[in-house]
Amino acid sequence: MSDQFNSFMSPVKKEVVYQIERLDVSTLQKLHLKLLSHCLEVFRDISLKADKDFPSEILLKKWCEDEAKKLKDDSFSVLLFEQMNSAAIKLKNYSKKIGKDVLNLNLDDLINLTSLEN
Repeated sequence: MSDQFNSFMSPVKKEVVYQIERLDVSTLQKLHLKLLSHCLEVFRDISLKADKDFPSEILLKKWCEDEAKKLKDDSFSVLLFEQMNSAAIKLKNYSKKIGKDVLNLNLDDLINLTSLEN
């Protein structure tokens, strides 16, 4: 694996990752929870830096382009945006369904969301 991937730091707190690992759910659901947690933390970070509520598609696309540049792979930004936008839609729809601001979702909310999908 290249050094650029070895140095990757997840925005998800280690405690959250440990909580996910201890859950009595499938490996696939654990992976899904980690991915959604990661996306949610990225959305929070983008929102905080932009002083906005939830990041717009424009802000998300810019973030994806910046991330792709770090990897020196501009074509990666399109795929990354598609995946991040898919997570954004899923989280926004779920937060609307439960009447909670998307940026205030927590691990329990994500567990409920992924349980509904299985």
